[in-house]
Amino acid sequence: MALTLEMKFNTENGKTMTISISEPKDDLTPAEVSNVMQTIIDQDVFHYEGFSLIGINQARVIERNISEIALS
Repeated sequence: MALTLEMKFNTENGKTMTISISEPKDDLTPAEVSNVMQTIIDQDVFHYEGFSLIGINQARVIERNISEIALS
């Protein structure tokens, strides 16, 4: 099973930017995720098409099951 944390942000140009983190720790709390997202916004670290991130849109953990197919 593969886990991915997706953090979605609103941008100045009205679009949404997603930052994905592979294999986040198991015991993440909503407060921790929210604090990290707000820090990313406050520090103005990332831009999307030249526009700053201005708000938190959504966060979610995606769980995928991967099954290899043996090819001969």
